[in-house]
Amino acid sequence: MKKVNIVLIKNMFINIFLVILKLIIGIFGSSKALVANGIHSLSDLITDIVSILGNIMAHKPADKRHPFGYGQFEYVTSIIVGIVVLFMGFNLVLDSFKVSENIPSDLVLLVSVICFVIKYSYAKYMEYKSREYNDSILMVSSMESKADAITTLFVVISVLMTRLSIYNDLYRYSDNVCTFIIGIYIIYISLKILRENIRNIGMVTMDNNDYLDRVKDVILMDDKVISVKEINLVKYGSYYTGNIVIALSGKVRVRDMDSIVRNIKKRLKRKKLGINYVNISVVAKE
Repeated sequence: MKKVNIVLIKNMFINIFLVILKLIIGIFGSSKALVANGIHSLSDLITDIVSILGNIMAHKPADKRHPFGYGQFEYVTSIIVGIVVLFMGFNLVLDSFKVSENIPSDLVLLVSVICFVIKYSYAKYMEYKSREYNDSILMVSSMESKADAITTLFVVISVLMTRLSIYNDLYRYSDNVCTFIIGIYIIYISLKILRENIRNIGMVTMDNNDYLDRVKDVILMDDKVISVKEINLVKYGSYYTGNIVIALSGKVRVRDMDSIVRNIKKRLKRKKLGINYVNISVVAKE
């Protein structure tokens, strides 16, 4: 939890800087598209705050009411993020129809390039960390940050296109067209976030054979385990929970079974497979 929040807090401070920079330069540099991009960064900032709070909640330890922990709060948090981003996207699409013929300044172009480099670099870093920590909140945040970087690239293109207005007046509307494209892209990203997390909140069963084979190999490291009869795991936020059924050697005494099961659970955690809460049942000995 702490490591994930450190990544999110860093992104939050980056977004604070980018929101202020984009809005100020966008307003004074006559770029509606950069202002729209600044609003997108603002939505990214809001999602950072929501994500941090959700991540803290999702990693609360299990209790009587939540025997498998609070992992699904990650999905709830991500759904809230998706709704916020969707709202921002619709607003930008509507704003793009307000006609403006202003030509953005060269400063807008320079700032847009700088913002793109900063945002895209950190988005890739978050994507890498989301896989390392197996954290869905971090993955959603990286998707949102990458979308913000891409929309900043649209601003760069639109500013360059307005420079062609000396040849054709239609290029003067590039800023409005870019604002519309940013809005549509944000809507697309938000729907993708919502679809993925609504699906996951329904307790999706793990069906990755490579992952299940790794779990099986860890269990079979104990020579008293003859076979693994069943592995049924479901994603629960950043970790897995579920049931595993094993068969033990006929030489194992009943009083030793509990110790074997506890050792398997410890070994699964040590191997960092993301299995936090699992029930291991023992069937008839072979």
